[in-house]
Amino acid sequence: MKRRLATVALTLPLLAFGPQERTDLTHWAFVVGISDYIHFDDTEGGDLPGAEHDARRIRDVLVMRGGFPESNVRMLLNQDATKAAIEEGITGWLVQNARPGDNVVIFYAGHGSQMWDEDGDEDDGLDETLAPADVMASTTEFDISDDQFNDWLGMLPTDNVIVVLDNCNSGTGTRDVTPFSKGRLLARDMNDVERPAGVTRRALPGQEEDATGFDSQETRVLELAAAQPFQVAVDAFFPAVEGREAFHGGAFTTFLVQQMWKAPEDASYEDVFENAYEALKRNRFQQDPYISEDISLKDLPLFFLEGETAGRGDMALPVTSAGSGVAELGAGLALGITPGSIFESETGARMVVSSVSQRATSVDVISGSVSEGDQARLVSYVYAASPLLVNVAAVETGLSDALTSAIGATNSIRLVQRDDSFSHLIVRRRGDELRVIGSDGFARHEGIAATDAAMTDLATILLKESAAKTLGDMENPAQTFGFDVQLLGDKTSFGLGEEIAFFIESDRDGYLTLVDLGTDGTVAMLLPNADDPSMMIRAGERLEYPGDDLVFQAQEPAGGGMVRAFITSEPLDIEMASASDVYRFGGAEFAAEITEALKRVAGLDGGAVRLNSWGTASVVYEITN
Repeated sequence: MKRRLATVALTLPLLAFGPQERTDLTHWAFVVGISDYIHFDDTEGGDLPGAEHDARRIRDVLVMRGGFPESNVRMLLNQDATKAAIEEGITGWLVQNARPGDNVVIFYAGHGSQMWDEDGDEDDGLDETLAPADVMASTTEFDISDDQFNDWLGMLPTDNVIVVLDNCNSGTGTRDVTPFSKGRLLARDMNDVERPAGVTRRALPGQEEDATGFDSQETRVLELAAAQPFQVAVDAFFPAVEGREAFHGGAFTTFLVQQMWKAPEDASYEDVFENAYEALKRNRFQQDPYISEDISLKDLPLFFLEGETAGRGDMALPVTSAGSGVAELGAGLALGITPGSIFESETGARMVVSSVSQRATSVDVISGSVSEGDQARLVSYVYAASPLLVNVAAVETGLSDALTSAIGATNSIRLVQRDDSFSHLIVRRRGDELRVIGSDGFARHEGIAATDAAMTDLATILLKESAAKTLGDMENPAQTFGFDVQLLGDKTSFGLGEEIAFFIESDRDGYLTLVDLGTDGTVAMLLPNADDPSMMIRAGERLEYPGDDLVFQAQEPAGGGMVRAFITSEPLDIEMASASDVYRFGGAEFAAEITEALKRVAGLDGGAVRLNSWGTASVVYEITN
């Protein structure tokens, strides 16, 4: 301790000529990612392959997109991220350097856990904690409790503080272990941790239902968290496609970073959060991120500084290096770039993506020239063919053959026979029944009889899942105008028989396509339809659908659904329903028909789809019994 105090004393004269005299506001970030724990192995509840990658991707987007000075971003990775080092980073480095009004971002990716509550402020008798690299299973001495974390945050001299947490504190009982994800909850049994005298054991058997969570409690701090308090936040595996590496990453952080790269200069924290939430749902992750309520910061522009006038502008990637006919751009997998996609520089140079790695995009310069520091805009995008991969390694050969026959000839589903090969869905047997598990470990469908006859039902389920994936994958990664679809009344959950309606707004004139991915996977094209074969929406106007003469009601089955909205410069060339029906319904083939029609209207640039003539938005909903 004396040595640390002496070090601080030595640095004080230097600080007197640095930030203490600084008058301009600036950005600071403290970024923690723990993939390698000192006292835990590479098992469920131990090492996390994606946490370090999360930290590096957050750091890149803050510096390259958010304008954070590189010297103002401190990163602690793996075994360096001890409790003492994290405490010093916040209460030492940030407190000494940040000034009132500065923007401070604190990011943590790693495990969460719990400890006995000694001050009685937790309903379940347990404090939630962050798990630094030196955390141990048998003692909570090295945990960071939410109370302690609050004390550290209270020392910061600015009210412009954003805390992003990608961990969880409970919820493993609802999840199966899969080879393709790990829960970000430390492997610890609180029954094995000594309980301090005076602490009452309350509700420990039901801790999965804890609704308190790791709460910053600081009313001046905006918190974005990867999952609800009772849920698992997953460290997920994202498979390779041609020319693009596979990678691990927190599901929430992966999509949050994508949205930070894409955000226009006026996008608020809440806008970016909601877009990340919808992206999670499009990709069928079950966790539900949350954002602080009643915090005015969430309505401010991303990385806001008082008096700052220079915005981020439209989404662009920096040229980080350039050579003879080749160059490298920032972002890479963090933005989901695909080989064959096309970028243009401010001077009109054109670049075609050749390969994509964790944090960079390699391009061939096919016309013009680029230099380091130039900005490159994504103008055309290649949508890689990506069938729904279904793992049937745990199913006996006879049932697998029956399922193959029931699915029939389709390119939208591929059955996987090896248990260690990546799959979006996993079919597992439990007694006389089968259940379908997502790659994140959560059950998607249960109670399917393990019989040849029931494979027709399973095939129907999988074909509908593949349809949802096809439409969910059709996202515009460089949308340049605002377009939004929401549920009227700010409701997202509906009981059977309740009325459902939408409002749609756009910053640009265009033709509207509205598609419902129902709770059972059915694809329903709401607009256009036989009564409204082309629906125009005008810029700045609010369109409500359905109108007064039509009512949509929540119907069985219960579950989650999603509405996808597309706006295009011309109507989609899609066949309407038959004369006896207003709306057209379908499955995987219909979903593919819609996406192909969208690509035709958008126009092709070589093999890539142009991005400037269309936009997309989505909203998720739940129907309850």
